[in-house]
Amino acid sequence: MRFGPDVEWIDRVVYEVDEAKADQFYDAIRKFWPALPEGSLHADYSGIRPKLAGPGQPSRDFLIEGEEDHGVKGVVNLFGIESPGLTSCLAIADHVADLLGKYSA
Repeated sequence: MRFGPDVEWIDRVVYEVDEAKADQFYDAIRKFWPALPEGSLHADYSGIRPKLAGPGQPSRDFLIEGEEDHGVKGVVNLFGIESPGLTSCLAIADHVADLLGKYSA
């Protein structure tokens, strides 16, 4: 099984996994899997996930920009597409198709 992710605000791009965070994961996982054996968690990978709002700011779901926003015909930018954006993917695809349809006319 895989567990995660967590969020950590960073000042520089670093891909190392902090093994000391394992204790936090054990505590969280044991809320629904109390018998999780000690020493059974192993770090897998890390990544950088850009966010639209920083620490202490209200969260933002996602942002879609078309030509009227940035001035480049035929380009649609999708920013911050994560939950609930992932659950909205079909509606987002329809919207992007509509935007691109406008540009091809």
